[in-house]
Order: sequence, then C-alpha cells, then structure tokens
Amino acid sequence: HWCLATRVLEEEPKTRSRSLRPTDFGRRLLNDEGWDPFLEDDATLWLIHWNLASIGTRAATWYWGFNRFHEYAFTRATMVELLIRDLQALGWSDVSHSTIKRDVDCFVHTYLSPRGDKEHIDATIECPLSNLGMLIQEPDSERLRFKTGPKTTLPAAVFAYALAQFWDKRNNKGKALELREIMRSEGSPGLIFKLDQESMLGYLDALKNVTSGYMIFEDTPLVRRVIRPTEVACNPISFLENYYGSR
Repeated sequence: HWCLATRVLEEEPKTRSRSLRPTDFGRRLLNDEGWDPFLEDDATLWLIHWNLASIGTRAATWYWGFNRFHEYAFTRATMVELLIRDLQALGWSDVSHSTIKRDVDCFVHTYLSPRGDKEHIDATIECPLSNLGMLIQEPDSERLRFKTGPKTTLPAAVFAYALAQFWDKRNNKGKALELREIMRSEGSPGLIFKLDQESMLGYLDALKNVTSGYMIFEDTPLVRRVIRPTEVACNPISFLENYYGSR
C-alpha cells in the first residue's frame, strides 16, 4: 500500500494490483545505484511527502489533511470530526468513526515524532517523514500544530519539481501561474509544504536557475506570477537529476 501511495510502485495494466512494477521515479530513486536508496537525503523525504499529499494520491486522508483541512492548530478529535463531516457531505453516509480515527492516528504518526507524542510514546517505529518537522505537539496539550514558514531542508529543485507537476495537473495549457494559485490552490506546493509567502518567494526567485530557464518568476508592481517562456517540453525529473547528481 505505501509503495503505491508514495508512487515508487505502480500496478501492471489490467492486473488489478496482482502484479506491480517500479515506477520511473521509484527506479531512479531506490535502485542499487539510484539517487538515494537508503533515504539519507531530506530531499527524498520531501519528495515522498509530496507524492503522498498531492493530486492523484491514493492516500485520501493525507490529501485532505494538507489541502482541505484548514485548521493549523487542532486535536485528533477535531480532525476526525471534520473529516467525517466532509465525507458525509460527499455522500458517504456509512462512514465508520473507528476507521477514520485509525486513519487520522496514522496521519499524525507519519509526521509527529513519537518523542513528542506522549499519548503514543510506546510506538516502536518512527516514520522517516517525522524528520520533516511538519507537525508539532503543543507542550502539555493534546493540540497539534502544522509548522508553517521556511523549510530549511526543502531544496529548490524539489520545490520546482512539485510546482511543475502541480502546473501540469491543474492547468496544462496555461502559460502562467499566479502567486495566489501556487500558495493556496488545492494541490499546490504552498499548501502541501506549508510555506508562508516570504519563504515561497525565496523558492520562486530560484526557479530560473534551478530549471535552466524553463520556469521564471515575474515579480512586478502589476503581476506576481510564474511563466514558462518556451514551448519546448521539459521533464521535471531533470530538476531532480541535476540535484542528486551535484551532491
């Protein structure tokens, strides 16, 4: 399940999940001679997080948690209640509270280190994504909080890769993306990486260099947007190749 959810494996066509194969991303990342087969680079963890929470994911709670759940400080109970409410609004009349609670607990464990999780301190396995520091336990409280703002371990190349994927899935033929879309639209890097505007602008300013001019940020008194000045196709995987190849 997790290999499919993080998009390192995919189903063989017409096999109904009975046969799986590595994706191109999975091969490049985890092959014996791959970019980072032992997940030693935090860039890899950000990529896995992006795959879990972005458009098209199999992990519905992860997508909802980063894109449709608009509370930045909350309890598990609040998250369960709001997720059930949203599912019921979509016509899911037989939603199981216990199932949703387990899914929310799993979501929390993905990002919250057991060292700061007093309620579940006996957890024996810590998810690697807890190293990203996306979720914080408030002291002496059941409340959790998303950590917004700068992400010091998120490379510009990973941001560019995510932005290019978001662009193609959201607006394939468009020649420009407005800053507000990149910050706040469902499935955007701004929401999934929990960036504030200042840190977002830093990544946008780096786009021209990290994408070799494929994407450029225009920041003027009239417009704040990213453009693709050339019609030449570009595979965003090349941004990652350049990043891992330069280490």
